[in-house]
Amino acid sequence: MMDPHIKTHSLERSLLPLVTEISTLVSSPGERGGAGCDKTARALQRVGQAVNVAVDRFVTVGETIADDNPEIKVDMYEACKEARAAGLAIEKLCETAEANFVVDTGVGGGGGGGGGGGRPEYRASMIRAARCLLSSVTRVLLLADTVVVKQLLLAKDKVTHSLSRLESVTNFTEFVKAFSHFGAEMVELAHLTGDRAADLKDERRRAQMAAARQVLDRSTMMLLTASKVCLRHPECLTSRENRDTVFCQMRRAMDLIHYVVKDGVLDSVNAHGEARINGQSPAESPGSLRTRQEDWDNNHTMYGAIRHLEDSVEMTRMTLCGPAVRDRLCQAVDTICERMQDFTDSAYTSHEHRENILLLLDRIRLQVNQLLRVGMNLEQKEPPSPGDELETAINAVLTATREMKHQLQTTALVQAEELVRGACEESELISALKNAGLATDQERLDEYADRFLEHIEHIQEVCKLLRHIATTDSLQVAAKYGEINLRIYGPQVVTAAQTLCLYPTSKIAKENVEVFADMWLNLVGDVKSLTKDISDQITAENKPPEKAGLRISPSAWETRHDQQAPQAYQA
Repeated sequence: MMDPHIKTHSLERSLLPLVTEISTLVSSPGERGGAGCDKTARALQRVGQAVNVAVDRFVTVGETIADDNPEIKVDMYEACKEARAAGLAIEKLCETAEANFVVDTGVGGGGGGGGGGGRPEYRASMIRAARCLLSSVTRVLLLADTVVVKQLLLAKDKVTHSLSRLESVTNFTEFVKAFSHFGAEMVELAHLTGDRAADLKDERRRAQMAAARQVLDRSTMMLLTASKVCLRHPECLTSRENRDTVFCQMRRAMDLIHYVVKDGVLDSVNAHGEARINGQSPAESPGSLRTRQEDWDNNHTMYGAIRHLEDSVEMTRMTLCGPAVRDRLCQAVDTICERMQDFTDSAYTSHEHRENILLLLDRIRLQVNQLLRVGMNLEQKEPPSPGDELETAINAVLTATREMKHQLQTTALVQAEELVRGACEESELISALKNAGLATDQERLDEYADRFLEHIEHIQEVCKLLRHIATTDSLQVAAKYGEINLRIYGPQVVTAAQTLCLYPTSKIAKENVEVFADMWLNLVGDVKSLTKDISDQITAENKPPEKAGLRISPSAWETRHDQQAPQAYQA
């Protein structure tokens, strides 16, 4: 099994050949005498030598990396030393294999022992050396990976510094120079984060990185126009709000990149030896780390709550319904009730859907209570054992949860599809806002702003419901950050229109509205794409599996049967 600290595909690929070679050595069965015995011993010798040579080359590279990176030098040299010693131990064990085989062959003409490779003491020694080698090589790889992480975090810090410099410029000349520098650093960060995202094994981390990169990419043009409006109209509060919002959102995206990159890399190395980046310990206080994880990694969805209840119910086949199981089942039902409020309290959920959800919730409660009663009755029997009554109660709960999932999916997708059908409303509202701003018609602008903000609220509700029914980590993350970006950037379209209303002849103010409107349309497009992806995923998961075997039409079967029957009878 691969070390759980290995979070990237590249590290896994680096370790896989070594794991394969070591598995071969550990599982080599030694033969009982004959020519094959000598052959096996020589093969083991060659493998042992090859492993040692490969390890020596590997740690030489590790030591070179250590020399170039003082912050990991001590830990890297220690890991390399352990790896070299383990590689040498494996080679020596393989060298002794031939002598052991010969001894076994000479005792009773092949009847004694099981071959050197099969002796218990040989096997135990090989397993110990193999574990030591894998552990030390893994440490070397993790330490080397911190160098890659360091480069990425340095690139992120450069962008952060450039953002601060952009925020403080007071004239166009300084701004053009600072923005050009910022653009070059953003290109480097985009390249490094793209490579890292592709390398990450964890689906949720990949999706989080993609969300952060998308915010940075889309925010750059808004940062440009909002900053230009601020420089042209420094007294304008609405233009400053536009700009400050973009700065804030970009910094949040970089914080998320930092979190994703750091997860499992610096902390896992820190567990072996204190690796430091920029002179700082990567470890954080438990409280701050826990808060950030709750913010970024919370998975409070209806899909997760129902799945937890279903898993707990399935377990009762083996555990029955003891006190701990009863508490877990009751807590799972309470969690479903709590999260259900996002559906039942939504102003956009139809009366029919709301009633169906509440009825199904009551049914789940009823069936779980029935399961608990059956379980308690079984516990009073000697000996307690599951029977048909328990199986019936379990199936009743699972049927209710399955119907609840279907109802929630229908409710969310119906709302989402209404948005997809109302695509023209987006463009109409944005055009109305721009036209009201250009006409300096504050009353009409306020009217359209209220309608637009109500529309934003509706799309946010849709995102929230989509996240509840999404069945994969990547779709849940996409829905979550879609909702966040809509909440943050949606109202900024109205703010940009307010600026245009104050300066209707300003070319840059008009351009700023266009850029923020484009961002809004992109976000709405993301929700529509997400709706399709979630719908397709649910359809695929609900599709009944095809029956195994070759599927042949009756006519084809008759043709083949007529052709093959004479041959069969002749045979």
